[in-house]
Amino acid sequence: MEETPPNCELHELFDGRLKLYQPARGYRFSIDALLLAVFARGRCFGSVADLGTGCGVLPLLLARRDAVAHITAVEIQQELAGLARRNSELNGCSEKISVLYGDVRTIDKMAPPESFDAVVANPPFYPVAAGRINPMAQKAAARHEVHGSLEDFIGAGAYLLKRGGRCMVVYSASRLVDLLVGLRKKSLEPKTLQFVHARSDESAAMVLVEAVKGAGPEIKIEPPLVLYESRGVYSFQAQSLFASL
Repeated sequence: MEETPPNCELHELFDGRLKLYQPARGYRFSIDALLLAVFARGRCFGSVADLGTGCGVLPLLLARRDAVAHITAVEIQQELAGLARRNSELNGCSEKISVLYGDVRTIDKMAPPESFDAVVANPPFYPVAAGRINPMAQKAAARHEVHGSLEDFIGAGAYLLKRGGRCMVVYSASRLVDLLVGLRKKSLEPKTLQFVHARSDESAAMVLVEAVKGAGPEIKIEPPLVLYESRGVYSFQAQSLFASL
């Protein structure tokens, strides 16, 4: 049996279809990544880049799609980049997933321009000056713009995408204007938007957006996704989506 990396735990997800090493006390992927996987899976094709991959859960979920030829996952935290590589091997995906230890702010040093068909990203939701920053470095980087701002992630995506390529992002609904304005400034035209609500009687918590490089204006608003029907109980809608992963 393979030895678990130091200070990590092995988790089995989706009835054992996915195995994942994660830090025992540091960053662990959240529901954001699953939502983005569901949203992006039918929109990703060819060569795909994942900006800020963490432990690599999103590439593992997207690698199952026949339309996806290869995924390049970028991660600035060395320990997490190592886990992402280990996880791709554990799940038999190392030939389809490459993990790069690097910074989205210097993406030009890792790949040539306009070399990807699709980009997925789960940027940190909050500026460094907003709220209390988690004392754990991994968790802080996941939620606050410690290693790159929203603009940096959008800029990296615009650099990587071919004309007509698609960029899929999950982000805080409270910063939707920043996201849409930022995408359009980089010629990534928002084409599809879906709000995510914790419950049907609550304001949207997150938003999923698909943008196409060089496309014309006009956006489609999808029906909202409601995650819970009561405290701790997933809605039928959410259960169905996650079961399909």
